Amino acid sequence: MEIKVLHKHLLKAYLPPFFLTLFIGVFVFFLIHVFTYMDDIVGKGMGAWVLIQFFANSFITFIPVAMPLAVLLSSIMTFGNLAENYELAAMKSCGLSLFQIIKPIFIFIIFLSGLTFVFNNFLLPAVTLKSARMLWDIRQAKPTLSIKEGVYFDKLDGYSIKVGNKSKDGQTLYNLSIYDHSAGLGNNIQLYADSGKMKTSPDTNYLQLQLNNGSRYEDIMQEEGHKTTRPLMQLLYKELNINVDMSSFKMKQTKEELFKGHHEMMNIWQIAMELDTYNIDIGKKYTNLHNQFNNYFLARTLHSSSISKNQQAIYAFYKGLTPDEFKRSVENAQNLVRSSSSYIDSVNDEVKIKEYNIIDYTMGWHKKINISFACIVLFFVGAPLGAIIRKGGMGLPVVVAVLFFLLYYVVTIIYEDLVIEGVYNIVFGSWFPLILFLPLGIFLTFKAAKDSALFDMYAYTEPIKKLFKRTPKT
Repeated sequence: MEIKVLHKHLLKAYLPPFFLTLFIGVFVFFLIHVFTYMDDIVGKGMGAWVLIQFFANSFITFIPVAMPLAVLLSSIMTFGNLAENYELAAMKSCGLSLFQIIKPIFIFIIFLSGLTFVFNNFLLPAVTLKSARMLWDIRQAKPTLSIKEGVYFDKLDGYSIKVGNKSKDGQTLYNLSIYDHSAGLGNNIQLYADSGKMKTSPDTNYLQLQLNNGSRYEDIMQEEGHKTTRPLMQLLYKELNINVDMSSFKMKQTKEELFKGHHEMMNIWQIAMELDTYNIDIGKKYTNLHNQFNNYFLARTLHSSSISKNQQAIYAFYKGLTPDEFKRSVENAQNLVRSSSSYIDSVNDEVKIKEYNIIDYTMGWHKKINISFACIVLFFVGAPLGAIIRKGGMGLPVVVAVLFFLLYYVVTIIYEDLVIEGVYNIVFGSWFPLILFLPLGIFLTFKAAKDSALFDMYAYTEPIKKLFKRTPKT
């Protein structure tokens, strides 16, 4: 069926602000992320292609986070513009209700919510995995080779280099002192040179140093009795070339399998399997604890295989012991208590870690779903709110949208912490922000459908004025 002209008009009015606000929202979150790790990125000498890949993957990971904000802000802007230009009033005068007007955009939001879930569940784990792996590799990479004058540079594995002066081109060096401890025997090799030149090999794996007019000293430490005789080898040279390994300065690619253990790198089915594994592990821990006490701790407290666990003769058994035997028995019991207490504590700590992981993974499972529903709920907050305030553009709508989104975001963070602390159930804590905003959306939609002057101060001040207005005397 051909889409109506009015529907096309509404979609054309909604889509440009949506994509604009989505890009701005993702960009803001991306900048916060980049500035957080700026110290780990700057000065590592990463190539342009590496940085482009890292920034692109990081940028994509924030699309789901910014999606509810984009829906909220674009809804307020679009319907604020329509109300400000009296287009909403014209549509209503033609007999269309607010629900009929927002229907085409609502269908788009439903489609967008489904697309968001698909992105969250299938594409985002792979992108997050690449982004996390690249961030780790960049953070582990060494800073670029930067040898300063008068300061020992010790970032090269096995070498410490000091340069008295450098030429303007940065390659010609003067008054060099080099300590070579690459053999793992201490600073047993020292090199000195009046001048030299520095460059990297074509494959960038080695730093090539050409030293001029200098000397090389080496303590011979392999000979027997070297601590007494202190043998020394000296070399005077006109020119000496050495190659220093620089492979440690290159960014190494860590295997992605090492980062797949977090719920952000999994889809909902993988998370569910991981949760089953944790629950099975906890059950095994308790089973092993029960068997350990039955077969080891309890059996040792009886001191004799002839005494049954269910007999009341244990008291008589202890009563018949000599004082020394009784003392040893008490010490043995104390040791067993300490051992069993330590074992219980270790099992309890392991179970607590797994229970925390269960909470974390379960919340991650719900996050992949409730972001899609957040788009729908916040649409029914933004669309009627724009129709009520009757103001479009980037002014008041942006302020109102940001305030509502901050409220949603802060409530989400607070209830996530409360769930982790065990105050609330995981399901309730994960969905409470939407439960909070759903009645607000229904209320605003009802008010907008009735053309209520919700933000018209005159509607609130006029009844008060009438209340205190003096009636004329008759």
